[in-house]
Order: sequence, then structure tokens, then C-alpha cells
Amino acid sequence: MAVTKIKCRTSGTDKAIQYILNGDKTRGQILTARLNCDPGYEYRQMKDTKEYFDKTDGRQCYHIIISYKPGEVTPELALQIAEEFARENLSDYEVVMAVHTDKRHIHSHIVFNSVSLKGEKYHLGRGDYYRKIRAFFQLYIFHFIIVAELDRVIDHAFQVRIRKEFSSFFHQAEASTGKLF
Repeated sequence: MAVTKIKCRTSGTDKAIQYILNGDKTRGQILTARLNCDPGYEYRQMKDTKEYFDKTDGRQCYHIIISYKPGEVTPELALQIAEEFARENLSDYEVVMAVHTDKRHIHSHIVFNSVSLKGEKYHLGRGDYYRKIRAFFQLYIFHFIIVAELDRVIDHAFQVRIRKEFSSFFHQAEASTGKLF
């Protein structure tokens, strides 16, 4: 199962973006995506948003890292999950996403501005991280169930544990797709 962590950065947004977009790690930037910002202008646009709303102090960006077990997902699926997570949970923020394939395990990076396009400062309060990560895992499980056919990808003990832990999500997926899980 994927492992996640989030970093709150008070500086170095440009360096975080440069790092995650490194062509040696992202197959020449093929495994990258953006939401609400343009290639080559990500940092400038994030900075402009902060300046426009006069919110340049404190946290500058957030950096989510999602590491998968070797063979657990393809790089393309990891990017698709990151993009869906960003669209569903960070739609009002400038977001840069990348999948790194330079290690034995695939890992995704999501860097997003601390200030939304509406001028709201993102606050990671008690429990917020877990709600965001739960949303990520719902997408993750959704892909294994509907896209990757869970029963052929993951061992039986893992299936049972996931079905038990996310039973309400399975019921929603069954209702929306008409497919039994």
C-alpha cells in the first residue's frame, strides 16, 4: 500500500518545483502535470497569487509525497491518481505534479501554493492531513477496484482488509457503477 507524507514549506517553493520536475526523474518531464498554472511559469504564478492577495508571509507551499511499493502501480496510473486528487481536493490552488521513476519504487510529488486563487490561505489543521490522505486512498482504492481490477492485482488478505476498512466507499462505488466488489 502507498505511503504518504506532507511537508509544509516556509521557503524554497521554486526549488521544490524544480526538484519534482527534474527531467532525469520524470522521463524528460513526460510524467508531469499542472493544475491552474502554466509550464515554466509555475513558481512565478504562485508568487504572483500570494502578492496579489498580500499573503506572502508564513507557509509558501505544501509538498505531498506518495510512495508506492515496487510493481504496485504504473507511472501513468500514479500520475492519473495525483491529477484526480488535485482536481478533487485542490481545485482552487496552483498545483504541480510529477511522478519519479528514478528509484526502485515509483513515487508521486504534488506541490501546491499555500494561497488559493480566491485568496484563501491553506491551513493544515489537526485532522486535515488525515482527511486529505483518506481522500487520496479512496482514489487509490477506486483505481485498484475499477481500473486495475483489485482481485487480480493485490493478494486476498489485502483485499479483505481494504474492503473492511473502506466498506462505505465500496458501497458507493457499487451504487454508481452497478458493479459488485
